[in-house]
Amino acid sequence: MDQHKKQDLQKELFKNLPESLVNEFLECNNEKVMKYNDSLKVKSINKFNRIIKKRNIVADPFSRIDKSKWFPENAVNSVRESLTDSLHRFLVNKNHVDLVDRCILNRYAECKKFLRENHDVFVTKADKGQVTVIMDRDEYLTKMTDLLKDESTYKKLKKDPIRQISLKLNELVRSWRDSGIIEDSDYKRLNCTNGNLPRCYGLPKIHKNGFPLRIIVSALGSPLYNVASFLHSILHHSIRPPKSHIKDSWSFVREIKDIEINTDEVLVSLDVTALFTNIPKELVLRGIEKRWQDISGNTKLNLPQFLHAIELVLGSTSFSFNGDTYEQIFGSPMGSPLSPILADIVMEDLETHCLAMLNFSLSFFRRYVDDVIAVIPKDKIGDVLDAFNNYHPRLKFTHELEF
Repeated sequence: MDQHKKQDLQKELFKNLPESLVNEFLECNNEKVMKYNDSLKVKSINKFNRIIKKRNIVADPFSRIDKSKWFPENAVNSVRESLTDSLHRFLVNKNHVDLVDRCILNRYAECKKFLRENHDVFVTKADKGQVTVIMDRDEYLTKMTDLLKDESTYKKLKKDPIRQISLKLNELVRSWRDSGIIEDSDYKRLNCTNGNLPRCYGLPKIHKNGFPLRIIVSALGSPLYNVASFLHSILHHSIRPPKSHIKDSWSFVREIKDIEINTDEVLVSLDVTALFTNIPKELVLRGIEKRWQDISGNTKLNLPQFLHAIELVLGSTSFSFNGDTYEQIFGSPMGSPLSPILADIVMEDLETHCLAMLNFSLSFFRRYVDDVIAVIPKDKIGDVLDAFNNYHPRLKFTHELEF
């Protein structure tokens, strides 16, 4: 092949393939251009075309070359064969990985190996913030077991209750379908045929002393997950957020940056201790009854039917941990799609009642689920705490002075 024809081939390659790949071929396979192995012709061409197609590269770049004008077909096939090998090496070779990425991958592999060999190390994420937490596994298990020993909230079961829960659920949604409350498509989505027992795990609260754990019950895939989502959707589209509602941290920053705090006032944060596991069912049902006029417009269920469904979800929270089966007998599980909005209902009623009980007003009061931030007169902090802590025996508040 003369130099002119070779330059034309090079131009054609650059039009259709990555520059680095063409350079690699030209540098490493210069002498192969004029060689041709007839026995490998078909295999090489097919392999080349498969790689091109798989990687979404343009069609065979040599198909646009006028072979009679440029060079013999045997030379074209030889180039194709060589380029096939070069392209394949490029796609599978790890040497093209960025050095930083390669370092991260190596450290990741070392970490996986270390964790496989050291079973006493437990890795999880923190309750809040994008933080990875490394714990002693025995310490983690001890903390979780201590929490699950709370007999006012959890009960240990002798057997898996999933079958009984599924039967109750399926009977309920079947009655809804037969009564025309839900469509057949909703019935198929809500009916449970292969639900699994949820698993429980704990997330460390690294912002608190002693790093206590927050218990999470992963409801995804459980028999009641879709029904809980169904009820949540109805409530979400029915209930307007209160004036104290904070959507997210950005909304909070926008609101708080312009507030004025007098010299006799202080910014105080209030936090409910383990809100989700302390939500009283009677307060949930009472809150739904108070809002039924708004809720009823978004469902064909009547009030008794809706409350029965809520009670079924709250009363059927079972899960496994470390080989044992438990039932949550109080509150709503953290991990259910229904829990946040039920907690919000209870907290809205609580704040409305408690603020009305005070003989003074607060210039600023905002809440995100169970986290409250308020501007309170310095000599009235005790009055606010007393009002909030006396609302229900299971709902207890702690406080911190922000500045």
